[in-house]
Amino acid sequence: MSKIYGVIAIVVLCGLSAVPAQGRDQNGAAAFAAAADGFTSCLTATVRMGMTTKMDPAKFKEGFAKSCKAEEEHFRGEAIKFAMANGRAEAAAIAEVDGNIANGRRIFAADQEKYVTSGVVPR
Repeated sequence: MSKIYGVIAIVVLCGLSAVPAQGRDQNGAAAFAAAADGFTSCLTATVRMGMTTKMDPAKFKEGFAKSCKAEEEHFRGEAIKFAMANGRAEAAAIAEVDGNIANGRRIFAADQEKYVTSGVVPR
């Protein structure tokens, strides 16, 4: 998986495209970016392992749901703080971040399944 794939994953997980440009440079942006990088790096490594071993997609999804929990919790906390610092209400920030995490995990798991079933490497 390429560096571009990692950047796309961060955007999907973080909803960063919805944050105003000035918000990316302040209000905890560095901590947020570091947490996002750590989480996506863990997810990427897990998916690579699932691809390398050609793990059954159903078993992979089951294990993948349990993977990277420490990184996820760290990212979730930083993302919620960052969203609130950029004007979102706490409930809205929590809902957005949780939705983005779930969507990101779904996309990563789908990439592993696509590779195992078709041999196509995700970009």
